[in-house]
Amino acid sequence: MEKTRLGKPVYSGYLGDRTSVVAILGCLMWAGPVLAGGMLSLRPATNFKLVHFEEEEEPLSEDVDGGESESTETEETSTIPVSSRHPEWVLRAEEAMWPGFLTGMSGFDDFIMPVGMPIYFEDPFITTDLRLLYIYHGIPGGSVLRGGEIHVAAAQVRIALTEDLALIATKDGYSWVDTGITRQDDGFNDWALGLKYNFYDDPDEQFALSGGMRWETSNGHAGVFQGGAQELSPFISFAKGWDKLHFLGAVSGRFPTNRNLGTYSLIWNVHLDYQLTETFYPLIEFHGIHWFSDGGLLPISTDYLDVGSVGAAANGEDFYSCGIGFRWEVLENVSVGLTWEFPLRSVDDHIQENRLTFNTVVSF
Repeated sequence: MEKTRLGKPVYSGYLGDRTSVVAILGCLMWAGPVLAGGMLSLRPATNFKLVHFEEEEEPLSEDVDGGESESTETEETSTIPVSSRHPEWVLRAEEAMWPGFLTGMSGFDDFIMPVGMPIYFEDPFITTDLRLLYIYHGIPGGSVLRGGEIHVAAAQVRIALTEDLALIATKDGYSWVDTGITRQDDGFNDWALGLKYNFYDDPDEQFALSGGMRWETSNGHAGVFQGGAQELSPFISFAKGWDKLHFLGAVSGRFPTNRNLGTYSLIWNVHLDYQLTETFYPLIEFHGIHWFSDGGLLPISTDYLDVGSVGAAANGEDFYSCGIGFRWEVLENVSVGLTWEFPLRSVDDHIQENRLTFNTVVSF
């Protein structure tokens, strides 16, 4: 059904225009190769690592005359299979380099990655993985943007450099934007790159604490609310488990290098999941943003949440949301996560009516 919004036609429903179709098809095209890659044994069910050991020396035995009989000392080198969650090529790379290279930290295999607000919800684990993201973001008709929708498709890469240090690339990709006060547009997102360091971990207590810094460029397309100021984003994150119950949290800052082109804000995220079966985890997440500066681009009181910035006059504003969903380990090295997110304040106070986040994590 077609209706008019500020002199231009828009369509109700998620599949009513070409941007929705393009974004969802892109999501399906990404999920397919990932699952196929898993089936082609990116990580075999059981890998084998060479483990060398020396056979114990047999003690000298005395003969009946009290003399010592000759014994031969033998040293044998054998191999035994050791189950690993890493593919063989990763183990070989670690052996050729140094401990933790690509393999990262160990002892937290029962924990899963968060799903919602993926650009700023950084988990504390040092891992090597590829994460493919799709976000549908509905804009309320009573907001300052007068309704519409946003679609984001992106990929994230994390590479464990040591047991405690990882390189993280958390933002890139492409966005499709259609709002009631802007023309329909699409373009590339800004890029973000950083480092994550594990300060403390105790697998026996199921606790980990990490922190780091991200740097975001301003290379994106302005028509999709990108390309403003460069940004520095420090963060700290933690994880705590109690058997099958897992709790994760993170706090991030956003500090643009040009205050006229962006806004200072603090983002917090928490995640709670329960391992219902060996591979399925229902979860609930809460997200919040507090702005403590005004931008100089638009005279509106709400900014573009976590994916970008419109440089709004948002000082003192707060946003809260809740996401409900799951993560399912479809293969040993591939998991899919989904959350449906809704605001906890009046829908029209900000520019999010609802949000669907889908991601696929391929671990190495």
